[in-house]
Amino acid sequence: MRILVVDDQASARRYLVSIITRIEDVEVREADSLASARSAIATDRFDVALIDLRLSTDARDRDGLTLVREIREKTTALPIIVTASHEMAEIRMAMRLGAHDYILKDDLCDELVLPLLSEIRTRDRLEREVRELRARSANEPPAMGLVGSSRPMQLLRETVRRAALSDRPILVVGPTGSGKELVVAAIHAQGPHPDEPLLDLNCGAIPEALMESQLFGHERGAFTGADRRQDGYFALVRKGTLFLDEIAELSLPLQAKLLRVLETGRFRPVGASAVARFGGRIVAATHANLSELVSRGQFREDLLYRLDVLTVPVPGLAERTEDIPALVAHFVRQQQRALRFTADAMNLLCCMPWPGNVRQLRNLIDRLAVFAENDEITPDVVRPFLAPPTETEKPVTSLEPIVRAILRLPVENKLAAIQEALIAEAMALCDGNKSAAARLLGVHRKAVERRVEKGLAEESARTENTPGLTSGGTPAPSSGTPAPSRGTPTPSSGTPAPSSGTPAPSEGSPRSGSPVGPRSGC
Repeated sequence: MRILVVDDQASARRYLVSIITRIEDVEVREADSLASARSAIATDRFDVALIDLRLSTDARDRDGLTLVREIREKTTALPIIVTASHEMAEIRMAMRLGAHDYILKDDLCDELVLPLLSEIRTRDRLEREVRELRARSANEPPAMGLVGSSRPMQLLRETVRRAALSDRPILVVGPTGSGKELVVAAIHAQGPHPDEPLLDLNCGAIPEALMESQLFGHERGAFTGADRRQDGYFALVRKGTLFLDEIAELSLPLQAKLLRVLETGRFRPVGASAVARFGGRIVAATHANLSELVSRGQFREDLLYRLDVLTVPVPGLAERTEDIPALVAHFVRQQQRALRFTADAMNLLCCMPWPGNVRQLRNLIDRLAVFAENDEITPDVVRPFLAPPTETEKPVTSLEPIVRAILRLPVENKLAAIQEALIAEAMALCDGNKSAAARLLGVHRKAVERRVEKGLAEESARTENTPGLTSGGTPAPSSGTPAPSRGTPTPSSGTPAPSSGTPAPSEGSPRSGSPVGPRSGC
């Protein structure tokens, strides 16, 4: 236990030191002025500080109070015990500044000093044990999911441990597939309220029109379709953690409202007249460069400063390849088959670049568990799953062959057909995530939303205006009239059905609005 004694009187310091040294395992450092105390605090770490409020013979001296204020501005973890002669006004001020306790100099004795120091030592020991228990639970892969013992993972666990104890906003940054969701879960589990809810909201998966209601909640009748009152995430999270994933996808108007919540700790549900208190903590995550988005006017600079109070960087798999064997063993335990990787196969995995990070490695293990013929995994078994792209998958360096192929398509409006095909393929690759599809296409999310909605409307109009079809698109039974042959247009009642402006693409061309099955790769 390291104790700092600050007093301008040498006799007072000697007396205090004689009392303090009766405790075992105690180191004492003395300071006789504000300047020497500042120097000691800057160069050493202390468990307790005993500070005399008057550090000179001048009755107007306030150096002791100045030191208490400076310590409290830097940290609240260092217990401070102040000593004074009869300056009760200064003692009250010191207690308001955050002093742990006070002792009058006329009352200095073993019976007052030693119990205070013993209490502080006991509290520090209990807090240290709690931190150690939380650190041990953070090291358990099944519980926290943070697998690996490399230096980057050790730093990540330490950063998570320190950040979790704070109630400030946290920004988790890292490449796609690096495990940011697991880091957020670890932060919540080691935080001050692990029993409270952990709610996650993907800012890129919910339409902008619904996002405000999801976050803030709404009153009955607040908008069309609001037939009942509904609590938003700010209310439902209580004292827990609200995880805003893909925060870069949040619209600028909602960014301003989120900033207001962070600044005031209060929010107003849609359609409500009264404000409510937000008692939880916000953890945001993104793989985007928010500073670059700020420079482009796509993200608020003031919101970035509010979120970026505590940053937790998550390393990519290329930065911790020594963790690959532990990750493989962890993912193998989750399979129904007991796969066994040979040393050569493991070396092969450790030499791969892994642009998709941990998610790509996990997907590889999942595929091997399904398709591998034998439980023993050798390099020859792994290589087909790591095969280079085929001729059709290799990067295209010229658009000329593609353009010529498009112009030969048997459709009238080739531009519209290709737009529909690009959007449909991007949505399929990104599992229906419009924001991810927009990034893949290099356009704004609004462009994708408008095109999808237009495609759905056109599909509905074609279905309704095509005689002989029911609402589900199946041929209606005719009364004696044979069904038209394939390729023969269905006769209408004298007047052709109005066209929506874009003819339906031919068979084989994707149509906007048609269901697309989930595909991996985004």
